[in-house]
Order: sequence, then C-alpha cells, then structure tokens
Amino acid sequence: MNLFAFVGSAAAMIVALVALAVGHRLRPVPAQGEPPAEPHPVLSTIGSGLLSGFVLLTGFLVATGWAARSTHVLPPVGLYAADICAGIAVLLYPALAGLPVTARHVTAVCFFGALVGYTLAAAVQLRP
Repeated sequence: MNLFAFVGSAAAMIVALVALAVGHRLRPVPAQGEPPAEPHPVLSTIGSGLLSGFVLLTGFLVATGWAARSTHVLPPVGLYAADICAGIAVLLYPALAGLPVTARHVTAVCFFGALVGYTLAAAVQLRP
C-alpha cells in the first residue's frame, strides 16, 4: 500500500476544504432581500486554464519520472515546484470563485482535492 499517495490526497483535501470554509467565512453577507453576488464570468475560463495546465504538467512529470528510471534523464526540480504551485492554485480556485458551502459542493471539492493530491504525489514519487 502506498501511504505517500494517501497522505498527499488527505493533505490536498484539507487544503481545498479549509480554503472553501475560509472563503465562505470572509465573503461579505448580502443585504436583506438581495441575492448573493455572482462570480465574474471570466472566472470560469481561469479555472479551466488552471486545470489544463496542472493536468499537462503533472502528466509530463509522471511520464518523464517513469522514463527516467531507464534513461536517467531527470526533469528539473523547478518543474516539480511549479506543479505543486499549480496544484495549490487548482485547489484554491473553488473558494476564490465563490463556490457556496453546501454538502454537495463540499463533497465535490473533497473528491477533487483527493484526485489532485494523489496525482501530485504520484508525480513526485515517480522521480527516481
């Protein structure tokens, strides 16, 4: 059993859930009778761009980390740091986009965080 991947998943889930809770707590309360403020429409494109960048970078690191076992050509350490920063940005995005705290959204963010953490841990662990 790979405990490093489970620890990475748990850490990413905690980051995503804490960010969602803090974002909800810091969001201003709408005036009586007014609907909550909608996030700016441009935020939807930012989220998909962040996720695409994270997936491409993580996939590259997983593939080159696996191949480095036979070729001995390692990706630069800076790419791993960039991947970790991209993963954190992806985890913080739902809170920054104004996602409300409901049971459905908390469950989705939790599972999404587990996936991000697991793939990030796999990319780091495959580096020989």
